[in-house]
Amino acid sequence: MEKDLFKPIKNYFESQGFTCDGEVDGIDLYMEKDGQAVAVELKVSLDFRVVMQAALRQKLVSHVYIGTFAVRNTRSSLFRDKLYLLKRLGIGLILVTKSSKAISVMCEPADPNIKDTSTSIRKRKHLKHEFSERRTHLNTGGVNKQKLITSYREDALLVLNSLAELGGEASPVEVRTQCSVERAYNILYKNHYGWFKRIGDGRYSVTDKGYAALEEFEDVLYTMLKSKPEGGSKPEGGSKPEVGSKSKGGSKPEGGSKSEGGSKPEGGSKSEGGSK
Repeated sequence: MEKDLFKPIKNYFESQGFTCDGEVDGIDLYMEKDGQAVAVELKVSLDFRVVMQAALRQKLVSHVYIGTFAVRNTRSSLFRDKLYLLKRLGIGLILVTKSSKAISVMCEPADPNIKDTSTSIRKRKHLKHEFSERRTHLNTGGVNKQKLITSYREDALLVLNSLAELGGEASPVEVRTQCSVERAYNILYKNHYGWFKRIGDGRYSVTDKGYAALEEFEDVLYTMLKSKPEGGSKPEGGSKPEVGSKSKGGSKPEGGSKSEGGSKPEGGSKSEGGSK
């Protein structure tokens, strides 16, 4: 599986000081260090499809690798021909041993000197913005049909948690003050995930789907909340900070209504990328 390639390659680059995350605008593994961006496309075997994907990534990121499992014979004419093609294209190659997960870098990427277009500039800007806005970097690349932790979902979770902490009902101003998310009102109003319900007078409540999300994404919330604890102090004894679904004021009300009006955005899996 491609996901088995993700962790050893991610660990390799993190040991070199890169900050990494999976599935950033569709890129299996994206990372940055001192302004340098690197992308890795993961594939179980080295075939034409992954070479094409890597070449297309060069429109957005100048340094692109392919990560794949090691072959039995790296001296075979077929493998050497593939390696020659990658070098000509300026695409790097990383091999991962299945048993030991050892890393071998067969060739380094080179700047392809592709001429920028207005589309590539816009997409590159969005890619870098999405990566920089993410707080957690918890996604695993190479996995289909997973709920990606995008910057939008992170903000929505903080809004949801704050609304629950406020007793499960509050105004957008109160929620934004509580969670410090600038787009709190838009998140509540658009309700992409069906977590909120407008109850009149410009106030919102948490739906059953919202309380379920607090439990489903508890680890994500913990990661975000521990990095910014209330009052600026660290939790005593390294204890896990409570999220809204378990706080005193955010307990689920009896007979909580089900989600109304809020539809889940298309995708929610790998195609979600940097979108909402």
